[in-house]
Amino acid sequence: MTSEDDARIADTVLVLKSIPGGTELLDWFCGRPEFGDGEILDLNLNRRGASLSVATMVSEKGHYGGPPFKHALITFTFKEGDMIDVSLQGFSHQNVIGGMSLRFAKDSAVDGRLVGFGLGQGDIEFEIEPCFGAFGTLRASVEKITITPVADYQTADEAISVVE
Repeated sequence: MTSEDDARIADTVLVLKSIPGGTELLDWFCGRPEFGDGEILDLNLNRRGASLSVATMVSEKGHYGGPPFKHALITFTFKEGDMIDVSLQGFSHQNVIGGMSLRFAKDSAVDGRLVGFGLGQGDIEFEIEPCFGAFGTLRASVEKITITPVADYQTADEAISVVE
């Protein structure tokens, strides 16, 4: 781990603490949210109910702590009424990510064609690091985070994987 990695994790922790469900996600990650080797299963840009779903696992001893592992589908539900900006490359049948960090977005210029519609800019930036498949950035306002336990994160998009 570099000091840059530690800074990204510290930023991610601050953001997660500000979102409903974020504290539970921090607990699930044993306090150190690292999404490396997770997989983006779904980026739903429905105008009502947009979301990002990431399947991942973590050791019950903390990330990379060895077995036993717990698996989950993490869903970030975006707020209606704010813009969602996406710059994503490489989305395919397999979207393993090298990591994902969150930070509070800085003010930025808005394209003049979007001014006057009453939409806010998203307040959180996601940086999705490449491994195999999707990578890029996403800016949105997050309404809530949900954690759905699954039997195996690699099949989390199959209904039979959900653990009751």
